Formats: sequence, structure tokens, C-alpha cells
Amino acid sequence: MPSSTDRKRLEVPTYLHDRLVEIAIDEDRTVASVAQEVIAAGLQHYAPAINPNRDFLRITKRARTALAFAREETISFNHAYIGTEHILLGLLREGEGVAARVLNKLDVDLEKGRAFIRDHIGRGSGAVPAREDPAYAPRARKVLHFATEEADSYDHHFIGTEHLLLALIRVNDGMAARMLSTFGVLSAVQTETLRVMLGYESEQSVASL
Repeated sequence: MPSSTDRKRLEVPTYLHDRLVEIAIDEDRTVASVAQEVIAAGLQHYAPAINPNRDFLRITKRARTALAFAREETISFNHAYIGTEHILLGLLREGEGVAARVLNKLDVDLEKGRAFIRDHIGRGSGAVPAREDPAYAPRARKVLHFATEEADSYDHHFIGTEHLLLALIRVNDGMAARMLSTFGVLSAVQTETLRVMLGYESEQSVASL
């Protein structure tokens, strides 16, 4: 750990420091305790930034296709962001990966998903952003991060549609998880995805004998 003389000093903007002081005085607390509470609250909602070398390098062709379809879904709904709900639609549109097969088996299809978004979110207003412009929303960024963790947990050197689907249900406050919960299949998604993954690995083991 660098010594105190080597560390960079954190410069807090004056208006933020003044606001912290105001809160501390109003609540009869120290500035440090207020700052700690603010930081703790912020970390609860923290979402990792997109790192192409970390988040996309290992993604399979089908998973990339699903994410490309997710981006297109934002355009059709006139949304200026890529959310967990768009990723779920992208997985359904991809159609051939583990995620699509699991979802279709559980009677979750593309039109059903789109109808849910129309009913619960609706279309956006204003100008439609260019196709390359929509950014991943914080919860969608968590999905990409969790997908990497899911792949690592199974010692997979790739990130497939199955890992994206497992990541979606981990973000339990996201719209995709809410959609699956409303359809009554949230827990079944995890069970069925793991069953397909383990079955595939068993087939690969037998084939290698």
C-alpha cells in the first residue's frame, strides 16, 4: 500500500463538502459519518462500467447476436438505453442458444416478452437514438458482469447465452427478472438452464471417451 506521502489527494468539490457539512449540522453528526453513509448507499447501487476486454472478449457468437438484437429492441421501443428487458428479448430473438431453448420450453416467447414491455414500460418519447448510441443501463451492466462470474464459476472459457440468462435472474430488481417472475417461471429458469448445461457437459464427456 503506498505511503501517505505517495497517495494522491482526493479533491472534493466545494459544493459537495458544503452540503455534507450542512447535513452533519442538521443531524448533529460528524461530516465523516455522513460521507460514509453516502458512499455505502452509492455502492449498493454500483454497476461496473463496460470493459470490452473483460465483458466481450469471451462472448460466443450466439451471445453477441443476442446482444445485437437487444440493441435493436431498444430502437423498436424508442428507448434510449439497453435494459435487462431488452437483453431478455435479444436472447429470445437469437432463437438457437441455450437461453432461447430454455425460455421457449417454459412458454416464454418473443411476442409475450414484447407485450409485457408494452404494458409495463411502454414506448419512449422523443427522437430515436442511432443504433450505436444506446448505452447499457446500470442493471444491464451488472448482467454482463454477472455473466462473466457465471462462466467462471463453471470453469467455462466462453460466455454464452446460458450465462447471460443466469445473470439476468441474479439481477432480481431488473425488469427481466420481474417479467419472468410475473410469468411464474423465475425459479424454473435457473433449474432448467442448469439442467441443460449439465446435460451438455455430460454429452461432451461421453463423446471424448
